[in-house]
Amino acid sequence: MDKQKSSERIKELITQLIFQDNYWGYLFSKINRKEDLTLQSLMGVSPEIDGTITLLYNPLFIDLADDEFLKIIIEHEGIHILNNHIPRLLRIISNEVNKESKSKKIDKWNFAADCAVNTLINIKKSYVLGDDLFEIVHPDYYDLPHKKTAEFYYLNIPDSNDQKKSGSKDIDDHGSWTKNNSNVSDIGSLASRLQQYTESILEESFNNVLRKGNLPNYIVEKIDEILKPPQIPYYQLIKKLVKGSRLSKQKRAYTRINKKRVYTFFIGDKNLPMISPFPGKTKDFSFNITIILDTSGSMSKEQILEGLSGVKNIIENDKYCKTIVIECDVIIHKEYEVKRLKDIDFSISGRGGTKIFPALSRCKELNTDVTLVFTDGECDNINEINRTLLPKKIIYVLTKAGTSKVIDRTGYIVRLPE
Repeated sequence: MDKQKSSERIKELITQLIFQDNYWGYLFSKINRKEDLTLQSLMGVSPEIDGTITLLYNPLFIDLADDEFLKIIIEHEGIHILNNHIPRLLRIISNEVNKESKSKKIDKWNFAADCAVNTLINIKKSYVLGDDLFEIVHPDYYDLPHKKTAEFYYLNIPDSNDQKKSGSKDIDDHGSWTKNNSNVSDIGSLASRLQQYTESILEESFNNVLRKGNLPNYIVEKIDEILKPPQIPYYQLIKKLVKGSRLSKQKRAYTRINKKRVYTFFIGDKNLPMISPFPGKTKDFSFNITIILDTSGSMSKEQILEGLSGVKNIIENDKYCKTIVIECDVIIHKEYEVKRLKDIDFSISGRGGTKIFPALSRCKELNTDVTLVFTDGECDNINEINRTLLPKKIIYVLTKAGTSKVIDRTGYIVRLPE
């Protein structure tokens, strides 16, 4: 066995893929590679504590495989990275304290992730390298459909995975996915760093590909998902509406002199003002935003989640704004303030009929500067309500098929794209 030979061979394969304008060549050219004789298969991808990913390989098996088979394995590992299978596993086990239960979840996810990958690529169900049989994990073994997500297979694979042949090995090794967990204090944080890192190298690799029309659909769809901007730049929209308010809005400042009172000071015997010149005023850059989520039965979960993405867009762009979320169908079910991403509550309440006025009335009480209402417009007639009972500035974010006939005279109308 020549260690240098195995390393150079993988390097040459990745170079060949780059010259072929192959996405996986560009991707793995950006990822560290490391030999690991403890691997029970040809390759594996491993998360590092710093949030990066390393491609591991075992020369004992690499030397037995031909180039075409190695390219298939590289693609297999690449799809694991593309679909964030490692950070998704880490989130599944992040709060699991029972070792036996954690081990079962890990094993089941490993099978599920391979089922999701192996129906996307041109791969046989078994390979023989030397004296070893490598059997490919496949949903056919569980009578499950092809090309589903790892979560689908995770929920539908039987708890006892006894379908594999006795003595067979896996085509890739997932043991390193959780190997370094004991050295990590916050697994959830590591998962987030891994996802951020993978999305950056996935995007960079995509930008390097010259003939993007030759990319498989599963790559294009995933990259489109990563690169997809917010449907509407909510913060920029709000900023335009409150620009004038921000320039004129002031707050008390106890370290500034009140210039309007300076001519009324009475100077005493000790040459000091008998009336305090403080407090003065300074510009107040803060403003209050309220997000009203129509959680009635006519709104889909995706449409409601778009409202929460609007919250994320706002708090990431402005540290001064105060953002409150109100969930409402015929009554207000939930009201909470969001300062950080972790404050966003993704459990949706309501799903009954639709009345927007109770939430708008609450925004009036809160003295909201701007109110965003995510709705389909199938609600009570806001146009008939006295404008003085409504908050200052309202932006209705309507679904593509939503109607504006009962709200169009009380605020701005923005329609979501398809």
